[in-house]
Amino acid sequence: MSEGRHASTAERRRRNAIVVAAIVVGLLVFVVGYVLGAGGGGTEASGSPSASAATSPPTQSRSHAASPSSPPEASGDELPDGTYFVRLTDLKSGADPLQIRYDLAYFYTGDEANQVAASRGDETPVPDDVYIVNDNPKLRLAPLAEEFTVRYIPEGTDSVTVPSSQDRFLVWLGETEQTDFPPKSYTYWWITIDGGEVTKIEQQYLP
Repeated sequence: MSEGRHASTAERRRRNAIVVAAIVVGLLVFVVGYVLGAGGGGTEASGSPSASAATSPPTQSRSHAASPSSPPEASGDELPDGTYFVRLTDLKSGADPLQIRYDLAYFYTGDEANQVAASRGDETPVPDDVYIVNDNPKLRLAPLAEEFTVRYIPEGTDSVTVPSSQDRFLVWLGETEQTDFPPKSYTYWWITIDGGEVTKIEQQYLP
């Protein structure tokens, strides 16, 4: 009986040793696999955004006169330097430097005018080969440079623009005196913003 019990005990010890060894091996395999998997995933995740940022082209600002989408804004009502198609409304009183208030719009001619008109369900071909989009009533402000130039089409003349003094332009825009400037309600202008200030103002002839 003692030899049988001794043999049974030895067998159990061998089985336990085999089970323990199997558990240890399994744990080692799991740990090694986990470490390798975690390391590979971290490299891919950190590398993908960098590659995307490096290869993505920068956003290009489209010309205000060529797109009916809202133009890019630097902050608030301020627009980046460039030339914009607008309707001038008035002056901001008490501002220093003087600020003009204006309504942004979009000016199209030729094939582009017909394409934009058709996309909006309007008549084509467009009358006089000109199409203006002005859907947003928002008014914006821009400071006038100390030295700025103005060209306008005097009432009762043809389509040729002539220069105006700064004072005469401000009198018309502020409506403090009668001038030969055209009515603001249906006149459109091109303004050039340079260094955050309006440096050039020129009326757009409309048939």
